[in-house]
Amino acid sequence: MTPFLPWDDLPPEQLGLDDRILRRQLDISLTQRFEQQCNLEIQGLLAACAWAITTTTNVVTLVIVCPDRSNNWKVLNQVVILGTELAQFSQDARIRIYSTPEMIDQFEVRVDELSIYREEF
Repeated sequence: MTPFLPWDDLPPEQLGLDDRILRRQLDISLTQRFEQQCNLEIQGLLAACAWAITTTTNVVTLVIVCPDRSNNWKVLNQVVILGTELAQFSQDARIRIYSTPEMIDQFEVRVDELSIYREEF
C-alpha cells in the first residue's frame, strides 16, 4: 500500500536516540505506576518474578518472566486482577507471561479478553 502523505510527513523508519530515551522513560514510569496501584499480594507476586511494562510495539504490554512453574501458576491465577489493573492504562494492553526464564513460548492475553477468564474463576 502506497502512503498518500509526502515523505517528510511520514514517521521515521527507525527511532532516533531521543525517541528511544523517551520511550524508555515512559516504560519506567508506567512500570512504577502499575506497581503502586497493585495491592500488596500482587506486589509480592511480581517481586518474585522479573517483570516490566513495555511499549515497544506501541501497545502497553506487561511482561512477566516467572522463575519457576510454581510462581507461573500463581501469576496465572491472578491474570484477571493483573489485567484489570493494566486496563487502566490502555484497553489495548496485553499481558505476556513466560513460565520460566528458559521458555521461549509464552502465554499472552489482551485485557479486552479477560471476560473469558472471569467466568472460569
